[in-house]
Amino acid sequence: MHHYLEVFASCLKEAALFNVVGAATAVGALVFFDISLFDSFGFIVLIESTGLMLVGGALGVSGGATARKVAEFLSRKKLDERSVQSSDAKATLYAVTGIILFAEGALMSAILG
Repeated sequence: MHHYLEVFASCLKEAALFNVVGAATAVGALVFFDISLFDSFGFIVLIESTGLMLVGGALGVSGGATARKVAEFLSRKKLDERSVQSSDAKATLYAVTGIILFAEGALMSAILG
């Protein structure tokens, strides 16, 4: 259970970092293009969440059993378990961070929409 809390805390930190970048970009869109702050921030959060979930899914698929066997066959080297666990941890981090950002965007849309 402790491991899941650590992963979730890391995902929240990543989401906060993406929110800072998104907010700065939204302010830039407001200043330079006169686009509504909330509209541009919501759009940026949607793009970030989609990208993170796609990257997490790609990492998850690449660490799957079939992809590992193909990689072992092509490289003629046995993959160690540590690299597989590292790939799964990265996939989880990106996918859950993307889900958090998507939920944030949905909540913003429901409240402000």
